[in-house]
Amino acid sequence: MKWLFLLWASFLVRQSTYAQLTALTAFDSLKAQLAHKPDTIRIAEYQDFADEMTRRGRVGDSQQALNEALSIAENAKNEKYISRVYITFGRLEIDQGNFAQALNYFQKALDYLKGIPAVKQRVNIMSRIGQTYFLVNDLKQAEYYYGLALKMAEQNKLDVLKADVYSELANLEDSRHNSDKALDYNKKAVEIYKANGEDYMWIYFNRAIEFKNAGLYKESEKIYRECLEYAEKNKDEYLKGYVYVNLPNTLIFLDRLDEAEDYAKLALKWAETGPEQHKIKEEIFDILTRIYEKRGKYDQALAYSRRKAVYHDSTLNAEKNRQLIMAESRYQAREKENQIRKLDEENSRKAQQLAWLSGGLTIVVALLGILLWQYRTIQKTNGRLTKSNRVISESNEKITEQSRQLKNLLRELNHRVKNNLAIVSSLLRLQSKRLEDESAVQAVRAGQQRVEAMALIHQRLYMTDNVSSINIREYITDLFNGLLIAYGYDKNSFDRELLIEQEELDVDLSILLGLILNEILTNAFKYAYENVSRPFLRIRLSADYTEDPNVVRPRLTLEVQDNGSGIDLQRWERPNNSFGQRLIKSLSEQTGGQLEVSNRNGTCYRLVIPPLYLSEAA
Repeated sequence: MKWLFLLWASFLVRQSTYAQLTALTAFDSLKAQLAHKPDTIRIAEYQDFADEMTRRGRVGDSQQALNEALSIAENAKNEKYISRVYITFGRLEIDQGNFAQALNYFQKALDYLKGIPAVKQRVNIMSRIGQTYFLVNDLKQAEYYYGLALKMAEQNKLDVLKADVYSELANLEDSRHNSDKALDYNKKAVEIYKANGEDYMWIYFNRAIEFKNAGLYKESEKIYRECLEYAEKNKDEYLKGYVYVNLPNTLIFLDRLDEAEDYAKLALKWAETGPEQHKIKEEIFDILTRIYEKRGKYDQALAYSRRKAVYHDSTLNAEKNRQLIMAESRYQAREKENQIRKLDEENSRKAQQLAWLSGGLTIVVALLGILLWQYRTIQKTNGRLTKSNRVISESNEKITEQSRQLKNLLRELNHRVKNNLAIVSSLLRLQSKRLEDESAVQAVRAGQQRVEAMALIHQRLYMTDNVSSINIREYITDLFNGLLIAYGYDKNSFDRELLIEQEELDVDLSILLGLILNEILTNAFKYAYENVSRPFLRIRLSADYTEDPNVVRPRLTLEVQDNGSGIDLQRWERPNNSFGQRLIKSLSEQTGGQLEVSNRNGTCYRLVIPPLYLSEAA
């Protein structure tokens, strides 16, 4: 949502520049208009034009405009303007999802600033690189480049740019669920914007979201109210609309369902004219679903949930259409470039032939026969090469298309599995509300949690391009936080220690570990802390690596330790113990590991999984 705010603000600036360009958007028309203007103005106009064409999905015109701007800057030998054009190239690639190429352009922009006192531009590039790494979820690299930008801004006393970086760091820490750090960075950014007379309301709006994520709901509501008052006073319909969309999430946690529903309906009305209608409506119907679930009106909740699913599918289809349009635009741009290149090559070849002819008619006549023979030979060779190249190109295109289709099918499969599991979970939750037998309710809810643990795996698979492994660190963190909230514990009064050394793990093993952890954590939250004033739980997943080339993965050790009253070990060893305990043992055997259970200031589970060898995998 925060990235949407930034992109929309950028759109408003560009829209004011292009208010008069309703019909005149083609590159050739713009080029004719700028023919006699100074180079600096032409470069800036081409960059603005490229931004506008990108927003409209006309990538070909954007690339032509940027190539023209780059040519002007290179002819003028102005490194600062060359750098600016490469920054715009990078932003264009980000919009198309080409993050590696975007980083390449940003690095070129930095290279052209060597020896030039352009500190603000350097800070901007460092921040852009950090944003790019943030988009691909490489948070360590993002933090590193944000740190470089912040240090440079501080050394040169560029307060507003420093506030910009603080705002980006707040987003980063919020994505890590580090609420204290996120709020601290946001506070610093707001204070600097205020001191410099800059508009800070969108950043202040982000603070309300961060307060909500931190569980400080009253503080979150207070800021939303201030943003709403500002938006109404200044007639800022977009800020007001986004307050309508987000405020209900805070009001639900405050158990003020009627107010939450009122604002959700205002948001639904605003969404008819706001940006990204399908995505916002999907979010609003999700809010209404949760409101009616809390009221116990499950039929209406199910109806809203179905409407949410409709808009979710519409959002996915719209994104696919946008990608197809961009792909077609890139193809047309490449075709134009190829035509220009072929014409240049042909002109160069003809010029060379004329030079030889002017060198001496006598030599030409004498060698005419040889040249004619050579020409025919070259033509035949070129014909064979052209045919071979065409066959190779068609084969490569088929392979690329098949690979893309397979990847899309796998992502769609995971998406559908996740949706189906979500439906099963919803049905189990609704069914548990209708049961009167408490033991049956508990059994159904336990089944629901197991389904949600598997659904979390498939959700992460369809959100990334990697369909064979997931980020086990983030998965365990999300699983822990979800169960903590489900069993009514307060994050501020619960001590935890998550030590996850292995970041990536294959899907099959991740599902087994997720189900094992779900059972262990469920038992802990239900029974371990009845007489404990300050609950504590530690999860450690360590990896022992080996230099054996046949080893696919390291030996893994999973430890879960609570500070409860301990477990009855004799009962644990019984063959007819509870279903949850039998499930833990069965899943541990499926991993090929050895499970140990002991009492050490509470209950300690220790599962050691041996390495997987290539011969076994085969």
